[in-house]
Amino acid sequence: MPESKKAFVTGATGFLGSHLTVRLLQQGRQIYALARGSKGASARERVEQTLRDVAGSAETITPYLGRLKVFEGDIAQHDLGLDPQAHSVIAGVDEVWHCAASLSFSEEDREDIFRMNVSGTENVLRAVHNTQSRRLHHVSTAYVAGNRPDIAMETDIDVGQTFKNAYEESKCRAELLVSEAHYAGRIRATVYRPSIVIGDSKTGRITHFHGVYAFIRALWSILERLRRGLAEDAVVHLPMRVLGNLSGTLNFVPIDYVVEAMALIGSNESSAGRTYHLTNPEPAPNAIWLPHICRVFRVEGLRLCSAEEFAREPMNKLELMFQKQMAFYYMYLQGEPRFDCRRTLEALQGSGIECPPVSPEFVERMAGWYLKFLNQKQ
Repeated sequence: MPESKKAFVTGATGFLGSHLTVRLLQQGRQIYALARGSKGASARERVEQTLRDVAGSAETITPYLGRLKVFEGDIAQHDLGLDPQAHSVIAGVDEVWHCAASLSFSEEDREDIFRMNVSGTENVLRAVHNTQSRRLHHVSTAYVAGNRPDIAMETDIDVGQTFKNAYEESKCRAELLVSEAHYAGRIRATVYRPSIVIGDSKTGRITHFHGVYAFIRALWSILERLRRGLAEDAVVHLPMRVLGNLSGTLNFVPIDYVVEAMALIGSNESSAGRTYHLTNPEPAPNAIWLPHICRVFRVEGLRLCSAEEFAREPMNKLELMFQKQMAFYYMYLQGEPRFDCRRTLEALQGSGIECPPVSPEFVERMAGWYLKFLNQKQ
């Protein structure tokens, strides 16, 4: 990858965006990152700290930071919150990687979700149109498929599906904007649709704790209270029902697979105008991943059960509390579409980049790393 290749990245402090930024820096890119500051840190400080966390140490990432420039701004602002000088710099980049998004699923946050994910994408599209290359890599989600009961194809966007939440709907709307801009000739876009992104496939390590990790943390919190007074290695009996479909699946993909696949596919100009499902060809059955997480956390008695069972025997207080905390994940435990990923597999053929199946060992590695992390944070 030429040293001079320049990339503008949004979402460099987020999970996927930060890992992608590290990978692009390692490939020799000059990175211009858009980020917001906070009360305690500048945008530059926030990005650098996140990249250190991803790389594992300051020593690992420091050699690359000379090729990183951070602009303080916000995708939700019409001009990205940037001054004319910053816009002139961005106009000279070779590609834009749009990773920033609201990951909230709450209906009460609907306005903010659409402001970030739809209006924010509109703002980024204007910036891409003003670059010399007009090249966009847009990160979406496989769950734009919504409540489809069948196979979701890489070529589909809006086929009249309904959505589980505002996040899915907003990402679908954003994709439609990207598609319209591409086919109107204003930009050249590739769209990436990861499913549920989890930790590194080799180590289980993760730097951001959304989605299934919120589910695991809620379970851990309950177990910590129940474990008081028990021997350290005792198994906790927790007869708790979780609303879900035992025959269903969740489509987990490790972060290293997603980033490596994006970097390779994005380097091929033939990917422009195409959408890629960065999904696991072998989704994880609920009957496998949940029991193995329970094994790692030394708990028994937790089980998935149907809405019909809860209708016959209503939830107890503990089950109600857990359901309230995990309202988002209950939506997905009911079922998900099957994701066609033939185009992605074809693009990766011969590269050695493969998505590992979610085996018991894989689940235990992922959950074991997170359990160790939670115990150290106490």
